[in-house]
Amino acid sequence: MNGQVPSSKATISEDNVKISPSLENKALNILNVKSPLDSPDFNPTDYINRLFPNKQSLSSIDTVLDKIERKRMDMAKETERLTTAQTLMGKQGTEEELGKAKNAIKDLFQKVQDIKIKAAQSESMVQHITQDVKSLDHAKRHLTHSVTVLKRLQMLVTAVDQLETMSRNKQYKESAQLLQAVIQLMQHFKSYKSVPQISALSNRINYLQKELGKAVFHEFELGFNSEGALRGQPWLLNDACLVASVLGETTKDKIIEHYVDLQLLGYRQIFLVSEEVSQLDNIGRRYAFLKRVLKTCDEDHRDIFPSDWYVSGRVSEKFCDYTRSDLEKVLASTQPDVKELLKALQLTIEFEAQLNRRFEKNYKEIDGKQYNMFHFEKSISRSFQPYLWIYIEAMDRTLSDMINSYVQSDKTVDDDGNTTVLPSSTDLFYFYRETLTQCARFSTGGAFWDLCQLFARHLLSYCDKVLMKGIAQGEKHSFTEEHLHMVVLALNTADYCYITTSQLGEKLNNQIDKEYKDKLNLQHVNDAFMTTVSCCIDAIVRGLLSAFESQFQHMIRLPWGTMDTVGDQSDYVTQIQEQATRYITLVGRTIANKRYFRTFSDRLADTFMTKYTVNIFKCKQISEIGAEQLLLDTHSIKTLLLDIPTMGSDAHVTTPISYGKLVNRGISKVEMILKTVMAPTEPMAGYVENYLFLVADKNLSNFTRLLDLKGLKKPDQTSLIDVFQRKAADQTQLTNNPNLLPMMDSSSTPSTSSSSPASLTSSNKNSGLGTSGLPNNITTSLSSMATNAASNFNTTHSPLSPFGRQSGNTSSSLTPSSPTPEGQTKTGRLNENFRKLVMTGMAFRKDLQERRDQYKD
Repeated sequence: MNGQVPSSKATISEDNVKISPSLENKALNILNVKSPLDSPDFNPTDYINRLFPNKQSLSSIDTVLDKIERKRMDMAKETERLTTAQTLMGKQGTEEELGKAKNAIKDLFQKVQDIKIKAAQSESMVQHITQDVKSLDHAKRHLTHSVTVLKRLQMLVTAVDQLETMSRNKQYKESAQLLQAVIQLMQHFKSYKSVPQISALSNRINYLQKELGKAVFHEFELGFNSEGALRGQPWLLNDACLVASVLGETTKDKIIEHYVDLQLLGYRQIFLVSEEVSQLDNIGRRYAFLKRVLKTCDEDHRDIFPSDWYVSGRVSEKFCDYTRSDLEKVLASTQPDVKELLKALQLTIEFEAQLNRRFEKNYKEIDGKQYNMFHFEKSISRSFQPYLWIYIEAMDRTLSDMINSYVQSDKTVDDDGNTTVLPSSTDLFYFYRETLTQCARFSTGGAFWDLCQLFARHLLSYCDKVLMKGIAQGEKHSFTEEHLHMVVLALNTADYCYITTSQLGEKLNNQIDKEYKDKLNLQHVNDAFMTTVSCCIDAIVRGLLSAFESQFQHMIRLPWGTMDTVGDQSDYVTQIQEQATRYITLVGRTIANKRYFRTFSDRLADTFMTKYTVNIFKCKQISEIGAEQLLLDTHSIKTLLLDIPTMGSDAHVTTPISYGKLVNRGISKVEMILKTVMAPTEPMAGYVENYLFLVADKNLSNFTRLLDLKGLKKPDQTSLIDVFQRKAADQTQLTNNPNLLPMMDSSSTPSTSSSSPASLTSSNKNSGLGTSGLPNNITTSLSSMATNAASNFNTTHSPLSPFGRQSGNTSSSLTPSSPTPEGQTKTGRLNENFRKLVMTGMAFRKDLQERRDQYKD
């Protein structure tokens, strides 16, 4: 038994059922339970504290445990007894209860059967009672229906008799009402058509309808003469219209068509295709004829036709059909001139618009929705569509003449200081806008598509004949400020045309028909104008370089090989500064889009430095002193190039970082060439080491070209070449770029493609102008010396005014400045900063001499 108690407790724990505290309290009260262990809010801790309130009470803990153990054993025994008794009693009670349930089900089934039998007997009794009532009800329903049918038949026969009498007496108004009643009554007898009397009555009604239709149509034949003039009684014709409305759409349409033909009979007779009056120049008379007819319909015949017949609209609709057919024949037989065609088309479009406004309130209802009864838009004007090529050809000739006139007119533009684009461009696009609006009224289909293509073709023609050829013709003459101004205006015009063409393309796309939307594309025109912008920038650069040509020739003729002292910047540099400042300031103030001035600055700097480098190689022989002088000139050129982005702007402009890097890279290349020329060839190993350090390239052609620039003869170069080849072979980090130095025949003019800073950066990286490959025995960095000299060359703290002379001081500023408002500049002598630069050059030669002595030792 001890082994079974834990199992019983476990089962009770697993099947623990949660009940509410109130229910548990009530159950405890009913069972009269007094033990605190059975309390729902039993707390073991409080209970133990009550048993052992202090330390002294713990001495009785063994007694308490024994008592609890005995209690547990008693409860286990009691539980086992109760479980056994309940099991025995459950087996006997279950069989007894099952038997009672079976007997109860049998009794219930029997009662249900009795109820069903009694219900069937009751239903049979009710049916027997109500059978006679149903028969009487059906008889009453059939009798009522028969009486109703007889009454309707009597009404129908009476109405037919009256309708025959009224139709013979031409009482059309009353006949219309009776006819409508007869038709409605006849609807009730559709299922009785097999009855001979009903069939005969139906045939009689159909015959009567046909006779009425003939009668009312005859009334209209008598009511109007052959010219469409009224000669009958309006009230009688109006009553006849009521009958026609009841008879159906066929009779109504027949009457309307007869009336329309009578009203337009005179029109057909007057405006024969073969007659002079039918030609396009008399098209206004056609429309005036219809206005007179509509006036007659609205005033004289207003009381005849019901308003829902829309007779005026039907007359107008038929008139448009006749007119369109006539115009197609007229246009096919005789080709009109463009003025006559456009005038007729304009009158037609206006006439169609008037008809639309006149009948815009006439609606018809289909499936619960209202739709306009008449659509006159393009009802006549579409006959002109196949012949709008005449208009397109005229526009083609007009635009060709305009563009040819612009070639001459733009050469004599009066510049009042506010002109930013060529007047021809605004005139051209104004004409485009007016033509577009006009053509959209005529057509938005094929002709409009042809016009779009025409616009694109003449925009390209304008770009070529006016802008591009204007630039080319200007370059045939000597470079002047007038030519420069015209080229800048052409650049602004190309940019304006690019923007306006994009807007034009959007407008055309919004108006053209759907089938042409995908075909419409003016991107090639935009590309042409962008190319023109690039060409204008290149033309400006070429013009500026041509203006500097005399200064470059002066540079080449200077005795660089025999120069023994370094003075101020050379005269050719001063002249370049003056001209560049004047011309570039004009460009900067005239270019409308400053983005293009930035592009111009990049291309000018890149092209100028290439030209300057080529001219250095044209100087044949350059001594060390000459190279120092060229370094001084190069620094002045660098200052000028860095000032280009700020020229022509009244506001403060900061030189872009990328542009500064572009100039620095180009100038570094020139300085590399000159520093190499400055280096003495003895000792040869030192010269080669210096060359490899500065140039970082092992191409033999570049090496020999710099030796030629130093003035060394070919026999003297052999030993240097041998040393160069030996040392270059050992240094694998060197580049081998044959295009590092510019060719003597290289073009100094820019290409049409943009020279972006990214491309320039890439080319300079590939040229090998890095500082890698520094020889170990060279302890003085020449580039650091140049940097120090440039940092000491500070014009901000210079005691001299730009290009001015300080009293009591014989030195002058090296840095060129912007011109004075009168466009003049001053030239001074060397200042303290220039003296530092010269001393740096002397230190450079001294360093080379020391390294030469080291090689001798």
